[in-house]
Amino acid sequence: MFIDEFEAGWLDELDSWADELRDGRQLYLLIDGVFVPGLQRRFISALGDHAVSLLFETLPACSEAVKDASPFVLRYPQGQQVMKDLLRNCSGWPMVSVLETAETLGQLVARLAAWCVVENDGQRFNFRFPDTRRLPGIFGALTPRQQGEFAGPAVRWNYIGRQGIWQSLTLPGVAHAIQERPQKLDNEQFGRMVSDSEADEMIVQLDYRGQRLEGKRSQAYATVAQALAMANARELANADRFKWVVDLVRRGKQMDKIEAPDARDEWRVVAK
Repeated sequence: MFIDEFEAGWLDELDSWADELRDGRQLYLLIDGVFVPGLQRRFISALGDHAVSLLFETLPACSEAVKDASPFVLRYPQGQQVMKDLLRNCSGWPMVSVLETAETLGQLVARLAAWCVVENDGQRFNFRFPDTRRLPGIFGALTPRQQGEFAGPAVRWNYIGRQGIWQSLTLPGVAHAIQERPQKLDNEQFGRMVSDSEADEMIVQLDYRGQRLEGKRSQAYATVAQALAMANARELANADRFKWVVDLVRRGKQMDKIEAPDARDEWRVVAK
C-alpha cells in the first residue's frame, strides 16, 4: 500500500458532510480504480449500473482492461452500510476524493473526464489527478482559470492524504466552461508535476532494490523527500543522489534541521 491506513472515523465524515448539503448541491466520490482493479464492478453490483460512471469510458478504444483501471465517480448515498463496506477496500491506497458541487453526475463526469489526458510539448499523457498523492501538486500547478475548468462550481474537494486523514484543496469558487481534451500544460507546469512525483518514484526504486522502509508509509515518504531536497540543494549527480537517499533511509528516521546538514556533509566526505 502507498499511504497510511485510513484513520478511524473517516467514513463518518462523509455522513457529516452529507448532512450539511445546501442549495441543491450533491456529494460525489471520485475513486482511482487503478489500485484495486475491478473495484468498480463491486460498486456496480451493489449499487446498480447507473450509479457508477467511469472516466475512461469516453476515451477511444476503451477496453475492459482499461475500464478495470479507470477512475470512477458516483453520488454518495448517505447512511448506506453497503457503501461503507465497499469503501473499506480503499484503506491504505491513495484513491479516495469527495467533491461537493451543484453539478449533476453527468456534468461532473464530463468535467473530470476532460482532464484525463493532458498535452505538453506535443506529447500526450495520462493525467493522474485521481491519485491523491499527485492531486495537491497537480492542482497547485494549474492556473486559476484551469482550476476553475477542473473543479467547476465545486465548493468542496477533500481527499485522503498520505497520513490516512482527510485533506482539502482550496477551490477558486469560480467555474469555467469544460474544455475539450487534451488540456494543455506549459513546460513550467509539467516540470513542477514531474518533480512532485520524484520521492514516490525513488521509494519504488528502493523497494525494488530491497531497501526496507521502516515505519508508516507517510514517514518513509517524508524521509525520502527530505533526502532529495538536500540532494537538490547540493546538486548531487544522479548516482550520488540514490546513494545518499539509501544512506538516509538506513538511518531509519527523519533528521531535524540541525542534524541533516551535518549528516549530508559527513556523507559527502565519506562518499568521495
